[in-house]
Amino acid sequence: MKSFELIIIGGGPGGYTAALAAARAGKRVCLFEKDSLGGTCLNVGCIPTKYLLDRANALEKIRSMTEEGVLRGAGEYSFKRVMRGKAPIIEKLTSGIASMLRSAKAEVVRGTASFKNANTVVCNGEEYSAGDVIIATGSSAIKLPFPGSEYCIDSTAALSLTKLPKKLCIIGGGVIGLEFASAFSAFGSDVTVIEMMDSILPREEKSAVDLLVRSLTAKGIKIKCSVKVESVEKIEGIYTVRTSSGNIDADCVISAAGRRANTEGLALENAGITPEKNGTVAVNEYLETKIPHIYAIGDVIGGYMLAHAAYAEAEVAVSNILGNKKELDHRIMPRCVYTIPPLAAVGVTSENGALGRFDYRGNGFAVAEGESGCVFAVMDRETKRTVGFTVVGAAAPEMIAAASIAVERGYTQDDWRALTVAHPSLSETLREAALSVKF
Repeated sequence: MKSFELIIIGGGPGGYTAALAAARAGKRVCLFEKDSLGGTCLNVGCIPTKYLLDRANALEKIRSMTEEGVLRGAGEYSFKRVMRGKAPIIEKLTSGIASMLRSAKAEVVRGTASFKNANTVVCNGEEYSAGDVIIATGSSAIKLPFPGSEYCIDSTAALSLTKLPKKLCIIGGGVIGLEFASAFSAFGSDVTVIEMMDSILPREEKSAVDLLVRSLTAKGIKIKCSVKVESVEKIEGIYTVRTSSGNIDADCVISAAGRRANTEGLALENAGITPEKNGTVAVNEYLETKIPHIYAIGDVIGGYMLAHAAYAEAEVAVSNILGNKKELDHRIMPRCVYTIPPLAAVGVTSENGALGRFDYRGNGFAVAEGESGCVFAVMDRETKRTVGFTVVGAAAPEMIAAASIAVERGYTQDDWRALTVAHPSLSETLREAALSVKF
């Protein structure tokens, strides 16, 4: 049996971050990964999707300049070349993670690990033990239980398409579905998004979501809410999605209706842990499971299924393992949707406070760059402190970092007045939105 101080199961964002943090602190670490380092995010999620959206956004800019007469023609592009361009980026990042783990002297074992008992895991026929364990096995796409679901592809397969669908139907109006809708629409697909809820992104600021919907529909994306998929049929190479509001024909159907924690095959029962009904692993405020020396982080615990949430949870879990008690403040967890335009938010919505807003039309930088959007600021009515922000428009995911600091520190309007923001910049809209709040 090989002995370590810390075992980590899963080499995604949470897993490799925890391995690096613990190894650099002097712990003897063993990290298990059955597929590729970087997990879903780096290999078939955040990074390749953002690569596609960057190219899609560039095409949108070119078309806009063509309409203005700045360019004489938008020209042609190669969808195959765009799709092939993901590989070297992913390879560069995964090899970088492997290099950092080697430098930190964290051992990496390739294979599927499962618990033998609360301190021992088995992988490739070998046994490994440790005083502490972190479960970071991530999540997988849910397969919807309707007739013909086998005709749908998931987000991973969508990233491997070599031919652009003329008509694309996306089941699910969440983050993944909307990002694919933006990318493929910009590439030239006729896109329809089906969402069974009354609204896309129902937990976000309603006015911001309404603005996003208007922006997406203006680009030709059809968004159908309160619609349930009944079946998918394939007739002569064409897919027919039968829904509660009519039929939709498509060349390709992407299922993007949610994800489920990866706990199958872990043999958690051998460690004394029982998964929740939805497959997640329950943890306390210190990210400990019911077995104190076994921690869980990332998608496998549910909540915010975001790479940066996994990063933060990894650092908290390792801090606690090192004896420095720490909790994670989920109030300041940014939420980003990389659509065209993007939406980013932090903290609460106006249902929990007083709302202020500032339109991009009043910002010199946005006007010069031809960008539209809006910033929504939320302040607590009693304390008069900043408790939330939502941005719809260019650079929203970048701007939300400053907004997160304001929420974490509870900026008052006096704090915002005392803040000097570079001009011209889109970040000026954050200050203006906060100062526009009326109590």
